[in-house]
Amino acid sequence: MGKELYQVVAYIALRNKDGSPMINVPLYVKVSEINKNGMTETQESVMHRISTIMIKRNEKQLSDYFANATATGAGGLPPARGV
Repeated sequence: MGKELYQVVAYIALRNKDGSPMINVPLYVKVSEINKNGMTETQESVMHRISTIMIKRNEKQLSDYFANATATGAGGLPPARGV
């Protein structure tokens, strides 16, 4: 019999029998196989779809910014974020 594979899908909070909280308890699901990146094929597919959507969104935001900067004569680079 082959080795069973499980993957963490979330961390949840539970309560002990005395009512005190147990936090960061891993929630696992059984998976049939894990690829070389440590993900299931479904996870890999979802990650690629999300990445594609986010890249397209970012490209549109940058395009809109530069179009606006050119139209107003502001030019230059967008302000740094998260600094």
